[in-house]
Amino acid sequence: MKQTGFLYNSLTLLIFCVNIIVVFSVVYVLFDLTGLGRLVEVQAHPSGPAAWAAYLARTMYFSAMTLFSVGYGDIWPVGWSRAVAVIEATVGYILPAVVAAQYLRVFPTRWKS
Repeated sequence: MKQTGFLYNSLTLLIFCVNIIVVFSVVYVLFDLTGLGRLVEVQAHPSGPAAWAAYLARTMYFSAMTLFSVGYGDIWPVGWSRAVAVIEATVGYILPAVVAAQYLRVFPTRWKS
């Protein structure tokens, strides 16, 4: 029974992280389309019909690297996208603390002496 709860909580956390990545990725795309900010990449951008898919993949990659505080430096934000990246990084710093607090709330007897 506890195994099912752990798997359910893990899957919920995974889906939550994917949702955060997708939402911030859409924000980066919208900022680029409106000219408020963009993501600059070291490598050349592909052109042609598959360019939109590659661009969306880049924004999702940047969003994931920012959320998980990896930041390889191959893509960086410009303009107002910097503020969005700071907000996303803050969410990435707070998320593990919230997960730990929820774990301690769900299983309080393990931590009491």
